[in-house]
Amino acid sequence: MSLYSESKERGNRFLIALKMIFPFLLLLTIFILPSKIFRTNVNDFVLFLLLVPIYVYYIFYLIYYGFQTTLIDFTTQTFNRREILKRISKTHKKENTSVVLLHVENISDINDRYGVSNGDLLLKKLMEKINLFLKNYNFKNIPIGRYGGGNFLLIIPNKKKELKHLLTIFSKELRQTSINHIEVKVDFSLIESNYDKNVDNIIEKLFNLLEESKKEDFIAPNIKPDEFRGIILDTIKTNKLFFKYQPVINVKNEKIEILEILTKIYSKEHGSLSKSQVEQIVNYAGLEKVFDEKTFAILLDEVSPLYDKEVLFSVNVSAVSLRNNEFRVYLINLFHQKKINPNRFILDISEKNFYKDITRFKEILLQYKKAGFQIALDNFGGNNCSIEYLKHLPIDIVKFDIEFTKKITDTHFLSFLEAYYRLAKALHVKTMMKFVDKEEIFEKIKRFKPDFLQGFFISKPQGIHQIITRLEEK
Repeated sequence: MSLYSESKERGNRFLIALKMIFPFLLLLTIFILPSKIFRTNVNDFVLFLLLVPIYVYYIFYLIYYGFQTTLIDFTTQTFNRREILKRISKTHKKENTSVVLLHVENISDINDRYGVSNGDLLLKKLMEKINLFLKNYNFKNIPIGRYGGGNFLLIIPNKKKELKHLLTIFSKELRQTSINHIEVKVDFSLIESNYDKNVDNIIEKLFNLLEESKKEDFIAPNIKPDEFRGIILDTIKTNKLFFKYQPVINVKNEKIEILEILTKIYSKEHGSLSKSQVEQIVNYAGLEKVFDEKTFAILLDEVSPLYDKEVLFSVNVSAVSLRNNEFRVYLINLFHQKKINPNRFILDISEKNFYKDITRFKEILLQYKKAGFQIALDNFGGNNCSIEYLKHLPIDIVKFDIEFTKKITDTHFLSFLEAYYRLAKALHVKTMMKFVDKEEIFEKIKRFKPDFLQGFFISKPQGIHQIITRLEEK
């Protein structure tokens, strides 16, 4: 099934062809046919010879012009950027018409894995697929254009709310299938075409909406992205950080050996924000370093009553902060000024994407270890780069991803877990299983003999005073 853009391109080429043939027919009419009736003189013949090269030049000009005025992107056969933007600019007065940005999230990965030619073919088939999908819902002759890379623009006459529902269905169906046996992940954003007369403002808004929708997948939906930076800066300024402590036991003696620090913040507008929300907001605001500095400045004072207890403190720190030389100097100086031994603290890191300059990262972590800190790798075996980091970095403890706890009865996951335990033991790296919330799970995991266990079955997160009381009772 051809796209609307392809039919318009055929019309455009037909029009150019007519422009080419018309002068030829005119010449034929003026010179050839009259010669059959009247005698042709020398002047007519000279004029004919002069007009032929002009006509040839005209033909070549139209061929060149045809290439310059093509309406479509040759890779996907959708409208090219110039044409789709021109069409969007003409819709700003239309009501109940939406402009959609369709983004192929994993196009870079597809090109890397399968080659650019396969990636191009996939994009073409994807456009055919969405065109057919829309046609099945009675949307015909929908303009689809390639903005660039894996980004496409569509102009669809429909109310925004209804259209969003349809596009959600399409994206979910696509995730459950594949194109040429290749998994395709798409995101989308949409806006009413009368949002702004300036088409550039419409496109910018679409990309902003796309970015915001990704953030909302992780962060409470009542928090707007433009609030992130303000929340963190206000927290730092007013010291509105507070901590919960989750006990971690040593499996051999079942005594509390580590306290995992759960950093939370309080916002006047949104109340108490969880650890995961805090991490996401800090990352998106780009304030990892200043936030981590403030965290340690407040935390070291709060846990001072526990320094005489035989317990370690595990603190989540952004890998971005750890790789910042100013943060390293600040942290070591802070411990020196407060006369606190760093060997009581575990720096807990987790990173989704692999840091390419791994040699530099290793050297940095060795400096922290030289100062006395231990290094823990969180969410080990999850959807991140933990395996690569274990291969290259000086890790002391691995904390297994929650998926291994949830699927402790799954033989497939058990095989991986057993292999990871053997690997950690061979590397002299300690192991921790988290989120142990039932006795049944507790007993099953104990058979693997991890070094540490954490979870609600052992203890829920508690405030500092509860922890002090609990440790004194021991």
